[in-house]
Amino acid sequence: MNQKERFDLVLRLGETLLANGGEIFRTNELMQAAAAQFGLEQFSTFTIANGIFVSALVNGEQYSCQVRHVPLNPIHLGRVEAMNDLSRRIASGQLTPEEAGEQLERVRAIRGARSGAQIFASGVGSGCFCFLFGGTWFDSAMAFLAGCLLYAFILMVCGRFHIRKVMTNVLSAALVTLLCCVLYRVGLGQQLDKMIIGSIFPLVPGVPLATSVRNFMENDYIAGLVRLTDAVLVAGCIAVGVGSVMVVWSALLGGISL
Repeated sequence: MNQKERFDLVLRLGETLLANGGEIFRTNELMQAAAAQFGLEQFSTFTIANGIFVSALVNGEQYSCQVRHVPLNPIHLGRVEAMNDLSRRIASGQLTPEEAGEQLERVRAIRGARSGAQIFASGVGSGCFCFLFGGTWFDSAMAFLAGCLLYAFILMVCGRFHIRKVMTNVLSAALVTLLCCVLYRVGLGQQLDKMIIGSIFPLVPGVPLATSVRNFMENDYIAGLVRLTDAVLVAGCIAVGVGSVMVVWSALLGGISL
């Protein structure tokens, strides 16, 4: 593996970790350690929440620079854990560049949970949060159904037709709110507000918000602002979806006592 290929490998290592939810400082540490182990000279990196800028002296003659855009994808903790293990092995000198490249491809091939498991987990989370916020067992059961429908819609409809993130959040929040209103209307539920709160909780951007606060505390204002903007946008989309259904329901059927 020549220097140019090693340079590309280091960039792909950082890209994989960052794209799956790894922290920015860990991404920088991984690339710096890999560059040192793989013999790249004058390596420098600048990382933000959705982009990586790297440069190095390649073949002893010229600087090579690459800029890589990294979309804000959902967090994949399985890949993050595998990348952390891979980074430790690279830093300790246990892997050659060729072996590291093979291990990286294996990490990138790790698949997430199956659709059925994600749908069930969304239902369980919705039901538990409904109960946590004061709902009854029956309310929690209805929130469980709404939570299952929520992720089934996201995976099977929004994912299949490649609907953008903004509209996915608006439509998903509207769908579960409508379902909760219908269930409450026919007598399947006692506290509508608790049912809706629990049902939409799988959409709440808790991790991006916590990550943005952490970035601000580390004086990484650019990354913090990117994450905060993403969290606020998702929260706004949820509010639009829920509010739209409540307004239309109130106008057509005379409202619901929360």
